[in-house]
Formats: sequence, C-alpha cells, structure tokens
Amino acid sequence: MSTSRVRREGFAGQHMTALPDPVRQAVLSHPLLRGLLVTDAGYFPRAAGHRVERPQGSVTHLLVACLHGEGWVRGAGRAQPVAAGDLVWLSAGQPHSYGAGAHTPWTIVWAHFRGEEVAAWQEQLGWAAKRPLGTIRIDPARLPELKFDTVYDALEHGYAIPQLLAASAALRTTLCAALTLTQRCGANRSAAERTALIRTQLSSTPARSYRLAELATAAGLSVPHFSLLFRLQTGYAPIDFLIRQRIRHACRLLDTTATRIGPIAAEVGFEDPYYFSRCFRRVMGCSPAQYRKTIKA
Repeated sequence: MSTSRVRREGFAGQHMTALPDPVRQAVLSHPLLRGLLVTDAGYFPRAAGHRVERPQGSVTHLLVACLHGEGWVRGAGRAQPVAAGDLVWLSAGQPHSYGAGAHTPWTIVWAHFRGEEVAAWQEQLGWAAKRPLGTIRIDPARLPELKFDTVYDALEHGYAIPQLLAASAALRTTLCAALTLTQRCGANRSAAERTALIRTQLSSTPARSYRLAELATAAGLSVPHFSLLFRLQTGYAPIDFLIRQRIRHACRLLDTTATRIGPIAAEVGFEDPYYFSRCFRRVMGCSPAQYRKTIKA
C-alpha cells in the first residue's frame, strides 16, 4: 500500500494484521484465494489523530465500517463526513484520503482485499467499479450483524491457507450482510420496501399483464433504480422474474390437473403457446409435455 502520511503509534486496544509480502505473493494465484484475498485487516478504537493520505491510491480495495464517532473521507476531489453506521468502500488505484474527526474520533473496523470477485461485489452493492469511493448507510444498532471483526480475527490466527480462507469467507459474510442491511435502512428503506411489494404482487398475480415502466412508477422509482433494487432482492430482472413466476404457476397446473398445455399457457399469462413453450424450456430445461411426464417424487 502506498501511504504518504499515517499515524503509526497505534491506538489503545487496536487490532491490526498485515500479510507479509512473501506470503501475499505466494497465495495470489491459489485457486481458492484468487477470487478474494484479505491482505490487511484491523480495528482502531477511538482513533484520535488517525489520518491516511494515498495520492497514488492503494493496490488493494479498502472497506471501512464506522462503529462510533465520526471521521471523513475524500476521493475524486470531494470530501464527505463519515458517522457511525457508514460503510465506506475505497477502490484500488484511486487517490484518496481519510481520517478521524477532531472532536469525537471514530472507531473503525477495516479490511484491505483484492481478487477476481471484487468487481462483482461492487456491482452487487451498487457501487461503480471505477468510482474512487462509495458509501452506504446502515442502522448503527445493526452493525454487529456485519460480523466484520471476524475478518481480522481470522488473520490473527496465522497466515496459513486455512486462516486465509477463513478471512476471505468472513469478508464475504460481511459483504452479504451489508447487502441485506442496506436494503432495510434509511433512505433506501422505503424504496426497498416498495420494490418488495411489487415483487409480492408479481408472485401472487403473475398472469396479469405488466410493463416495466408501470412497475417502476408503482414503486415510485426510475426504471434503472427499480431494476437495480429488484435484481438485488431477487437475483433477476423484473420481467425475467415475472416469467419465472408464470412458469412456476404452470408447473403446479401441469402437476395437479389434466388441462391441455395451450389453456395452461393462457391461464398463466402467455397469449402465445409457442412462446410459453420456449420460456418453459429455458427456465425448466425441458418442454411442458416432458415436465408433465417426469416423476416428481
């Protein structure tokens, strides 16, 4: 990591572990670590005077969670305050700086990491890959659910492959928790809840005709914002999710009735039975007729 200025004397009660460079280089290509490798992690309580400046950025990405107090972060020429409940992502290779507030210095837990999964995690969390920094807000009372402390705890047990794998797994758990908690918090809460209501509507009445723009309007969101939130919640784009709900309903009818395939297609919302068959095969891997003949138990 390239650091021009950082307080080095430490903070009472701190935890900080950094992989020795020979270890880091030796495991970069390990098949179970090249996806996500934690290189440094720690915990700085009441970190008065803490300040880091990286004019050239860092070779690793950095995730920081503010547990108490306040601080600040700067990237791409803009600065913003950081308070308890803020989760900050600083992208590798992007100039940045950050530090503790003067009056109530922050308590933070943090991890540096790299790997092939990083861009996908950024996308999943809604952070653009080339932005210097991204922040999300989490209810401070729910910060323990991140289990961020388990990341540095794993590294403190050693640098062997099992400990490095444990640190990577712990960071994935933290990122997954952040994804879940972000959808429930602050300004995102109402948007996430409105999106969830649309999801429930699609599941309960899949045969109705829906248009993407109408769904976004019903959620009070733009089409891109609605689509992003919907994909975060379900793993699918809204219309793809709707098609899968229709296919799920069709499977139930194929399993429990002797109704012909054409009428089933119409009942679940497909005007064209041939399009229904194509969608069914794409989702289920077989035709409706083949599915009906399959032994289910």
